[in-house]
Amino acid sequence: MTTHRMRTTALCVLLLTPLACVRDPPLLRMSDKLELLRGMEVRLLQAAEAEKSAVLALTDEESKALAAEAQARTAEVERMHARLTQLVRDGERPEEAKALAAFDKAWSDVKDVDRRLLTLAVANTNLKAARLAAKDASADLDRAVTALQELTKNSQDLAVVRMLSGAATAATRTLSLLLIHIPEAADAEMTALESRVEVQMAVVDAALRDAAPKLPDAAAQVQVAQTAWADYQKVTKEILRLSRLNTNVTSFDISVHEKRLVTRLCLEALADLRRAVESVHRPAR
Repeated sequence: MTTHRMRTTALCVLLLTPLACVRDPPLLRMSDKLELLRGMEVRLLQAAEAEKSAVLALTDEESKALAAEAQARTAEVERMHARLTQLVRDGERPEEAKALAAFDKAWSDVKDVDRRLLTLAVANTNLKAARLAAKDASADLDRAVTALQELTKNSQDLAVVRMLSGAATAATRTLSLLLIHIPEAADAEMTALESRVEVQMAVVDAALRDAAPKLPDAAAQVQVAQTAWADYQKVTKEILRLSRLNTNVTSFDISVHEKRLVTRLCLEALADLRRAVESVHRPAR
């Protein structure tokens, strides 16, 4: 009977030992921490991918949707991070606390960069400037140049013809300068381009001003040219304003350089934290 009881007791211990391990609080905490760490890593990478797509998006709607996706993944990391922080505090393991503090710093840097980057990405000022140049500005310029060419046909004065032909050439050059200005990142280069635009525009202004009195029979056509040119100048001013904000150029630069660096450092800190969590069950040397 005694032998039977001993065998029964041994069997119960054998059967219940795995269950006891599963219910072991330190082991459960480690499992929860590792699961959270895996989830944070996945969502951190998803947020980074959505951010890059937002920077490269070709429409406002797409960039806003992708920016919102990046922010949603970041919010999920935040929730997991809060839970992980509580578990680390409960565990009272200095090595985990130290690794968590390092991750906190790296994660804070990622969020700071994201706040600046995503705000710039959804503004799309360079993209908007390019669209204005391709559509509105091109249409207004075409009207102005066509009107200038028509005026040359109505004049027998060689000086006026040369003046108006020069104006048409100068007007066309301004659009080429705008298309160079839009993707330019350097302030000094943009300033130089703007000065060149002003010079060319002054040529057109002078031609329209000086030719008008010499074309009394083409007053209506002169008015058409002046109106089209004024419309083009107005659009040009808006293109330069948007281009100067440089949000697409700046956000791309931040994404390629700053965001790439802080993301790598954050992932490294996350890996260090995972190793600290796993070290609780490593055999001592």
